[in-house]
Amino acid sequence: MRPMTDFPFRRVHFSQAALDVLPAAIRKSLKPFLSSRTDLTADTPRSLVVMKASELVREGTACLPRWVDVESTYLVLADIPEAALFRIPTILRIHKPDQRIHVTRDAGAIKRQAIALNRDRVLEGIVDAYIVEEDLCVVLGDMTIRRFPLDRLSFLSDLNEDAVGAFEIHSSGSFLRWPATDLRVGASQLLQAVDPMYLADVAMERYSMEKMSLALRLLREAEGLTQSGIGGLSDRHIRRLENEEVRLTFDVASKYAEAFGVPLDGFLELLGRRLASLESADTITA
Repeated sequence: MRPMTDFPFRRVHFSQAALDVLPAAIRKSLKPFLSSRTDLTADTPRSLVVMKASELVREGTACLPRWVDVESTYLVLADIPEAALFRIPTILRIHKPDQRIHVTRDAGAIKRQAIALNRDRVLEGIVDAYIVEEDLCVVLGDMTIRRFPLDRLSFLSDLNEDAVGAFEIHSSGSFLRWPATDLRVGASQLLQAVDPMYLADVAMERYSMEKMSLALRLLREAEGLTQSGIGGLSDRHIRRLENEEVRLTFDVASKYAEAFGVPLDGFLELLGRRLASLESADTITA
């Protein structure tokens, strides 16, 4: 199983009723997440609860694990009438349900969430998806809801309005499929379409912090810049980057690009080349 350092939930709970809708193999894959461990990662305050709406309405908060708090996120299968669903935020005492509860009538969402937890990158699993006006809204495996403007998804440009809305979610959550053209698009393709840093993040994760820190230092020195020469960043932050204490982020990469006098993708290309050369040097030495 993957290291838990980048896992998006502190704790995970699937109610017995939610587990009962899953195939045996997927239930087994969840055991490491549902064990008696008090936390999966200390880096996030969020926790995940997956359950049926009927349990909440019937039992109230008594059916919840004791550790639920104001940071808990809920995936709720709507197996009760519409009018009864409005009671859920009151039972959970949540004032902003749109930020912490996702309610769906698709039982497959529970399976897709379970599979997403076992992915190397949890957010690349698709739990649910729907269209609201001009946006494709996708619930990813980390239970964030991402809005993708349709006019920025060029791969949908050949489809009419009806065909755009007639997509299916693969049972594993690996991709969305548009039957009209058999178009299949995964979460990574959607993220890439609207987030220029996404692919860079994926690529950079392949390298150790040691190599990333060394590559940043070598690039800076090659440009003749001191640690205080990256506009918008303190020399302390640069030292932390170069001492393997913090990771490169979108905002920081943008500041480097400005200091280097190149666009962001140009800086990322320079960084990629430097990382590749360090990797090659290690291979030759070995």
